[in-house]
Amino acid sequence: IPMVGGLVEFIKHPLEAVRAGFKEKGDVFTIPMLGKRLTFLIGPKAHEVFFNASDAELGQEEVYKFMTAVFGKGVVYDAPSHIRAQQFKFLGKGLRTERLKSYVPLIVEETRRYLAEKLSEPTGEVDILDTMSELLILTASRCLMGKEVRETLFTQVANLYHDLDQGITPLSVFMPYAPTPAHLKRDRARVEMVELFTKVIKKRRAQKDIDTSDMLGYLCTVRYKGEGGKEGRLLTTDEITGFLIALLFAGQHTSSVTSTWSILFLLNNKKKGYIDRMQKELAAFADFEKGGAKDVVYDDTTKMEFTEACIQEGLRMYPPLILLMRYCRIGREYGKYGIPKGDIVVTSPAASMRLNDVFRTADQYNPERWFTEKNLPKYSFLGFGGGRHACLGGAFAYLQMKTIFTVLFNTYELDAVTTEMPKPNYAAMVVGPHHGKPTRVKYRKKFIQDIKDSLDLKVPEIKSMSTKLEAPADKTAEYTAEEVAKHNKEDDLWIVVDDLVFDVTSYVAQHPGGLRIMKNAGGDATPGFKGPQHPSHVLTTIMQFCIGKLKK
Repeated sequence: IPMVGGLVEFIKHPLEAVRAGFKEKGDVFTIPMLGKRLTFLIGPKAHEVFFNASDAELGQEEVYKFMTAVFGKGVVYDAPSHIRAQQFKFLGKGLRTERLKSYVPLIVEETRRYLAEKLSEPTGEVDILDTMSELLILTASRCLMGKEVRETLFTQVANLYHDLDQGITPLSVFMPYAPTPAHLKRDRARVEMVELFTKVIKKRRAQKDIDTSDMLGYLCTVRYKGEGGKEGRLLTTDEITGFLIALLFAGQHTSSVTSTWSILFLLNNKKKGYIDRMQKELAAFADFEKGGAKDVVYDDTTKMEFTEACIQEGLRMYPPLILLMRYCRIGREYGKYGIPKGDIVVTSPAASMRLNDVFRTADQYNPERWFTEKNLPKYSFLGFGGGRHACLGGAFAYLQMKTIFTVLFNTYELDAVTTEMPKPNYAAMVVGPHHGKPTRVKYRKKFIQDIKDSLDLKVPEIKSMSTKLEAPADKTAEYTAEEVAKHNKEDDLWIVVDDLVFDVTSYVAQHPGGLRIMKNAGGDATPGFKGPQHPSHVLTTIMQFCIGKLKK
C-alpha cells in the first residue's frame, strides 16, 4: 500500500482495511504506514501472542503516548512502568465492589433527575446517542468527581471535557501536537481543568476528615510506596486531574456508545423478543406504587443477567475501541511468522468479534448467545480488552448501564423512529453511531399497569451458563491441591474452578468482587465463580488466566 495513500485510506475505513487483510492473508499480516510496520493479529489464537506478552515484550507507552496531551505528564502512559503499576492499582481499588455499592444510589438519583427534565412530556422523541452521552457524563462525574463538582462546576467540567475529547482524533495518534484548532482547544482545556480541580482538591484536603465516598476524595488520600516499602508521597493535583480525566474518557465515552448501540439493537429486533425478556427482568425492580424504578441497590444489579447479556452483545457487535496497540520491544513469533522489534502490533476487537468460526452468526445481534454458546476460546470476547491490561472499569461500566436501563425501561416505552441502524463513525477515536434519523427514538411514559404487564410477559426459557469448563488445549500442566494452596497471597494468587487451575494474580484488580476473591485463595472457587453474583461473561474472561488442571 502506498505510504500516504495507505494512511488516508486507513483513517477513513480502518475496519475495511483490517478485514481485507484478514481475508487475503489470514490471522497475521502487516500494513506499512508512514515508515512504520503495523502487524495485525486477528482471532483468539493470534490474540494469545498479543495478550500473553509481558510489558518487556510488548509495551503500551510508545503507542499510547499521544494521550499524554490529555491525561498529563507522569500519568498512565507517560509514567515509568513501576509507577504506572501503582497508579493502576490505585484506580483498581477505587473501582472495587465496596466502592461500587455506594455509587448505585447516586446513579439512580442522577438518572431520575435527568429523565424527569429531558423526557418530561407524556410522549416525545429524542436522539438516544445525545441522551445517553449526557446521562453517562452526569452519572460518571457524580460518582468520580463528587457532589460539589456535580452541583457547582458541572457545566464548566462538561465543556472542558468536550474540548479534550474533540482534541483526540485519528490524526492525533501520528501527530499528537500538530497545531490544529482541535489540538489547540484541547491544550487550553487541559490547563483550565487542572486549575479548576486544584481548587477542589485543596478544599478537600483541608477537611479534617476527607470525604472519600467518591473517586476524587479517595485519590486525595492515597500514597505511593516509597523505598523499602515505606509510605511515600501523596498524589499531586495534576496527577489526580489526569486520573479523573482518564476515568471519564474510559467510562463516559465507552458506556454511552455501548448503551446507545444496545438500545438501538433491542428496538430494531423487537420481533425476536429480546426487549420483552429484558423488560420482564427489569420489572422485578420497579416501584409499583409510584411508577418507574425502585431505589435499586448493588445486589439488585447482580441479578440482571439478561440485561447484561443485551449490553454485552451490543459491545461485541460494536466495540468502542476498534483497535488495540502495543510496541514490539522484543521480537516475537507466531507460528511460522516473526514479528520484529519495532513493529506496532495491533489487534482489532471489532474485526475479531465478528468471526463466524468463533461466534455463530456473528453479524447478528443475539444476546441469548451468552447463555447457549459454551466454552468460547479465551480472548474471544474483547469488549474490555484482555490479559494483564484489561480495562479496570468494566464492572463500573456494567453497573452504570444496568442501573440506568432499570430506571429508563421501567419509566418509558421506547420505539425506534426507523428500522435502519446507524453507520459507525470511524472519524472518532471512540467509534459510536453517526447522528441522524437512525439514532432518534420515540418515548412514551409508562403507567404502572404497563410495568405490571412486563412482569407478566411469557418468555421462553433459555439454557443457563452452568456447563463445566474445559481446559484450553495448550494448558496440559497438572498441579496438586497442595501446590495450589501455596499461592494464597494478593501478589501470588491461584484458585481452582471446575478442577482447572487459574493464576489470577493480575485479575484481582478487575474482579467484580474486589479482594473478596481472597477468601478462595489457594483453594476451590467454583461456587463463587459459577454463582448468580457473577456476570455471565466472567467464565469466558477467566479462561485467559488458566494455567492447567488440578491433579487428582
